[in-house]
Amino acid sequence: MNFKVRKAEVSDAGQLFQLNEIFNGEGATDFELLKQSLIKNDQEEVFVAESGGKLVGFCCVQIFKSMCYKNFYAEITELFVDEKFRRLGVATAVIGYIEEYFKGKNLAGYQLFTSDKNTNAQACYEKSGFARSREIMYRKRLF
Repeated sequence: MNFKVRKAEVSDAGQLFQLNEIFNGEGATDFELLKQSLIKNDQEEVFVAESGGKLVGFCCVQIFKSMCYKNFYAEITELFVDEKFRRLGVATAVIGYIEEYFKGKNLAGYQLFTSDKNTNAQACYEKSGFARSREIMYRKRLF
């Protein structure tokens, strides 16, 4: 399969909105908010995977400064690949692109969270060099 990973552009907003509705559910965001976030968001970088002019996945990365590290830390907050394109190396390529993109930008490391039932994602992350921790993440959604 032929695909390309790149930084998201404002022109991707429509397709990103559709993918986000599949991933996070209808009403998780609105189109204008998503578009404005692509125009200016100092706290988040968005990357996309594209095949044949169609977006097949996306990844959001937040960079933050913590008192625990002298360098910045990156959290992969969202990573989604359309079901038809899973197990083809898309997520692994996205992670590799992100690591290359942030190389030399004063990062202490990366973190991400996934469901304990999402064993395919876990295998992908471990293949990409992430170590599983014993931490338990709690989430409280307000919508």
